[in-house]
Order: sequence, then structure tokens, then C-alpha cells
Amino acid sequence: MRVGLCFDGFYSVQEMIELARLADEARLESLWMSDHLCFRDSLTTSMALLASTQRIKVAPAPMSPYSRAPIISAMSLATMEEFAPGRVIASPGTGNAAALKEAGIESPRPLKTMREYVDILRRLLKGDSVDYKGEMFRLNGPKMGFGPSTPIPMYVTAVRPRMLQLAGEIGDGVLLSGGCSPAYITRCITEIRSGAAKAGKSVNQVDVAGFITAAVSENPREAIDANKLFLAYIFRNTHHAENIRLGGGKVDQEGLAAAVGKRDWNGAKKYITDELVFAHSVAGTTAQCGKQLEGFVKAGLSLPVLLPMGTQAMRKNVVRMAAAIVA
Repeated sequence: MRVGLCFDGFYSVQEMIELARLADEARLESLWMSDHLCFRDSLTTSMALLASTQRIKVAPAPMSPYSRAPIISAMSLATMEEFAPGRVIASPGTGNAAALKEAGIESPRPLKTMREYVDILRRLLKGDSVDYKGEMFRLNGPKMGFGPSTPIPMYVTAVRPRMLQLAGEIGDGVLLSGGCSPAYITRCITEIRSGAAKAGKSVNQVDVAGFITAAVSENPREAIDANKLFLAYIFRNTHHAENIRLGGGKVDQEGLAAAVGKRDWNGAKKYITDELVFAHSVAGTTAQCGKQLEGFVKAGLSLPVLLPMGTQAMRKNVVRMAAAIVA
């Protein structure tokens, strides 16, 4: 089985580098560095991860058109690829709408924005002089002064139906948000398949990666509680309402959003039940997590990307579990 590892930026760069080296030694396929506003930056951290490893691929995810202009994103990706040829993945995505709003950043017309953004990125990275008069972006002929030696695959981040369809149409791959239940992943695959068909592709030509929040401990209670923090952070977003419903749970998203906005993490975790944890993540002992992971893969993921939670010791347990899977 192919397995990747994800970092959420909630803990230090030094801790992430330690885990990245373990993942590289264990021959995991890829590292995905989440770009959560107000936490560790994905691009600078991705370069640190590339510098600290030998073979594993690295993806800053998502690269939002609302916070990073296309030319800046292209420059960053090309620079990383020059440093580590063949080891860079691009993951354009609109980003967390709630976090963007907190930062005073508007996010209008996400579908049109993403279509134009991916098109511009591809043209810039190919070395074209880009004269672009779109509805969301206008470029007046910039041409990169250097370019990647190998093509950089584009995994479009998506969670809603129409964005999933667009991702299937224009992406080399699709990246699903953390916290998706197996039932929702299956629904996502249907939408991705629809988009791929529009472009004359089969769903098998579109790699489907997905973040899976994971906590491994010989104390299952410790693992369950560790996953609640991240689920609280993402489930405040209204676009997860259908995902939560398909997972069989209920969340007071308004109350949860208020708690997260105040960074009241203990209060926020109270909105996440144990049942939600088991429906949307893997938590428990190594054996228990391995069994739970099977459900996410059977739902349609080509590439499960584990997001390790808890203490650094617990995060290392997640890497060890992944190493056993790929061995």
C-alpha cells in the first residue's frame, strides 16, 4: 500500500523534521505540509523538509490563490524543484474559508479562481510567457527565468461536490481534506469520476490522496483525545456539514467556530464526541488503527496520507505503523 505523511503545522519545525527523517527512512511515499493560517508556513517548512530528507516527495498543501499570487506560487514550486528535482508536488486549493475570513482575506468565486489558477501555474512552470486576461487573474506577459527540470504534478485540494468535479477534470490528482469519513470519501469519488469523464479521463487516471487524522497509543483514551483537537479545528467549517452527516454524527458548528476563534481548545474539543473520532479518523493501538485504516482505503483512496496527532512519541508511533504497512 502507498502511504504518505501529513503535518498540520501545529507543532515545531524541529519535531516535523524528526518525523520526516523517520518517514524517509521507512520509505513512505510523500510528505504533505498543510498551510493553516496563523501556524507554521507550508512553503518554508517544505523546503526544510526537502533539505532534511533524501528521497521522499514533499507537497505544500494547499497553495491558495487568495493568499499567494500565481507568479509567487510558481516561483516557490520551481525553487523547491530545483533544490530537489523530482521530489516536489503542487497542491493548489482555495484554503480554509473560515481562516481566510479571520485574516481579512476574501475568497470569491472559488471554482473560476481555481480553474484559472491551475492553468496559469502550468503555463508559468512550462516556461511560457503568460499573457492572461481571465475573470479572476490578469497577467501581462511574465515568463519564468528558470523552470523545473521535471514536471510537477498538480493535486487539487477539494471537499465540496463542484470543486471535486473540477479537481477530477483539471488535476493530475485530488487531495481530500482531513476528517472525511469513509462514506463521504465514497461520495467524493463519484464526483471526481464525473469531472474526470468531462476531460475524457477515467477515474484511474486521477490519483486520489486524502488526509487521515491518526493517533496511535497503547492507551486508546489518549489516542481518541489527541484526534479531537484537529477535528475540532476543521469541523467548524460549514462545508463539512454533509461529511459529518454521512459519518453519522452531529456538531454544533456555530458553537465550535466560536471556541476555535478564541483558541479555547479545551472548549472546542468538547464538541467532538468519541463517536465522531471513530467515524472520521483512526485512533487507538497500532492494531486497532491498522484495522480502522482499511475502511478509508476501501472507500476509494489511492493514497492515504496519515496526519499524526498527540505527543511526539505518539506521532512516531504513527510513522512506525505506516512503515509496517509499506514494508
